[in-house]
Parts: sequence; C-alpha cells; structure tokens
Amino acid sequence: MFLLLTPEQTSDKLLTMSKRTIRCQMAPTPTMAASLQVTCETFAAACNAILALAVEQHVSNNVTLHHLVYAQIRADFGLSANLTVRAIRRVSAAMHAAKKRTRVPTQFRPTSIDYDARIFDYREADETVSLTTMRGRLHIPLVLGDYQRDALRGQQPTAATVVHHGRRWDIHMVVEDDDGPAREGPPMGVDVGIRNTATTSHGTFYEGQTRQAFQAERRKVRASLQSHGTPGAKRVLRRLSGYEARRTTHENHCLAKEIVTEAQRHGCGTIRMEQLTGIRDRTRIWNKHRNRMIGGWSFFQLQAFVEYKAARVGIGFARIDPKYTSTSCSRCGSLGIRQQDAFRCTACGYAGHADLNGALNIAAGGANVTWPESTPGTPPTAVESRLL
Repeated sequence: MFLLLTPEQTSDKLLTMSKRTIRCQMAPTPTMAASLQVTCETFAAACNAILALAVEQHVSNNVTLHHLVYAQIRADFGLSANLTVRAIRRVSAAMHAAKKRTRVPTQFRPTSIDYDARIFDYREADETVSLTTMRGRLHIPLVLGDYQRDALRGQQPTAATVVHHGRRWDIHMVVEDDDGPAREGPPMGVDVGIRNTATTSHGTFYEGQTRQAFQAERRKVRASLQSHGTPGAKRVLRRLSGYEARRTTHENHCLAKEIVTEAQRHGCGTIRMEQLTGIRDRTRIWNKHRNRMIGGWSFFQLQAFVEYKAARVGIGFARIDPKYTSTSCSRCGSLGIRQQDAFRCTACGYAGHADLNGALNIAAGGANVTWPESTPGTPPTAVESRLL
C-alpha cells in the first residue's frame, strides 16, 4: 500500500530532516592507499580538464556541462560513470561560487574525492566503507570513536568525501537526522563579533580575546617559518597546515552547542542571528591588521553550526537585518551612542553593554529605526559601526 502525500505534507516531511557530516578516519592497507592515491590524482586531473573547458565555454550549469564533457572525460581518464558525474558537479559548484565572487576558480589539487550512494557504502556491522576506485571496489576498515559510532548507528549515509591529508585518509559521510518537534517559545538573539565571539540576549558573553590571541600567535609562527625558507621550515609548515582551522572549527562546534543549550534552558523557540553576507567587503579599510582580523572571523561557520544543532532539538533559526542593531536602543528604539563596548541612549538614558543591547535588538527581530532624511549619505550598519 502506498501513501500519497500532498505538496504541503511533503514539504513538512522534508523540513523534519537535517544533514550533518561525520568525519571518520580510514585505515587502508598500503595497497588500498595506493589505489586511493591513483583515484585521487585522476579525479583531480579530470576536474581540471572539465574546469578548463567550462571556463573557455563560460559554462556553469551542471546539465549543460554534463552533456558537453561527460563522454570525453570518461574516455580520457577512465573514471567510472558516477565518479565522472561527481567531478562534473564539483566543477559546476566551483564555477557558481566563483561567479558570485567575480573570479576564476583555482585548479583542483589531488586531496579529495566525491562519492554518492551508488559508488559508496557504509557497513555498520564490520565498521568498513566500500568505495569505487580506479583499481576496483575496496572495503576499507574505519577507526571509529564513540561519537562516530553513535552518529552512524542505524544510518545509511547518502554521500561522502574521501580526504587525503599527509599520510592520513579520512572519509566525511553525510547523514540525515530526524529533527525534534518544533518548540514554542520566545526568540533568543545572538550578537556575534570579534572581541566577544557571541553575546546572547540573556546576558551570556562568550569572549573572543583568547581566539584572537591564538590566531595572532599562529600568524607569527607561520611568518617566522616562511622567512627561513629552509627544507626543515617547510616540513614544519606542512605539518602545521590546517591546525588553526581545525581548532577554530572545534571551538565553533562547542560554542554552538552552548548557545543551543542556553536556548533550551530558557524555553526559546527560535534563535535569531544577524545576516552578515558581504561584511568583509563593506568593512575593508586601510588598516591591514583590522582587515586580517575580520578576514579570519568565522561567523558563517558558527551560524551554520547553530542552525543545524538547533534544528535537531526543534528550535527554529532565523537571520535578520543587522542594520542599527548595535546603535539603536533596545528599550525605546532611538539611535544612541556606541563607544566600543559601551552603549548609551541619549533619548531615554539607558546605558549598558553594546553587544548585549545588540543581542536584545536581534531577539526583537531587528532595529526599527527611521534615519533622518536630512542626514547626508548612508550610515554604516550596526556590525560595520562596531568593526570600523
């Protein structure tokens, strides 16, 4: 018996699922590792060949690109049908991303391979993965911890990416989780920044000075090693590559979990954060130190982590307009004065921490301020005003 769903019911069903990526370490034998290496290099070479034609023909649409290159790529590189499809999709995604930034995609390096459900399978019983390679199908054992086992229990991952870093082979598997039932409750605002990585409307501050000090120290280490330029210095640089990004990702995961837990504790139904698309371009100034800090600000990753962790417990997520959220009063709505971390309203006399004031405005859905028509020019947004 088949159950037919209306479009509304289908939409509701889709909204109850969220995706996340589980990273697992593989333990291939030397023969398996050699097969993976050949596949990785061939996959990257195929992607670069597709990219060259896509740039020449100005093609970014996946279907158009598929009809243009599929047969030739299969004949030239000997990839399986689905690996060829994954290579085309990767180039198409890169072309779309580059178009938004008005630049040409960079060359692909032999560091990863994309897989879908037809050429990849996770076997929970013996904790292995089955992968299609240039040298046939491989069954590679995994090195799993308790977190990975719990996350993969009863799951059938729909896609995966094999990643090569140094001597290590990892696989990033995409799984779907059932979201919790939708919660009812007031919204919680979260103001993100650099001095304070996050501030909630309940008055919780997550300081960012430790992170900034760590990033500054890593920059000094990299600059020192790069200035030497010796083979030993280059080996150390390769060994340290990605360490800062991995630590920042871990910190964002932990911070997102704390934010969602706080929302649960206060019975909130929605978490609201600022829509900061394009903030780096809008806040670029002559000070290269400030530009570097903003360039290393991982607000988008933090927001993405908060969004999917909140969905898993039934809490909604929304991005709001950041204009004036830190320069308007959360009590009366009038424009006030912000001086670094201090905010003062000249209309009602309210004074407090600027980030907390911003978080309260975000929780309210944004600042409702009418800028005087006689004021020349367009004033900066709230986020821009506290970064400049």
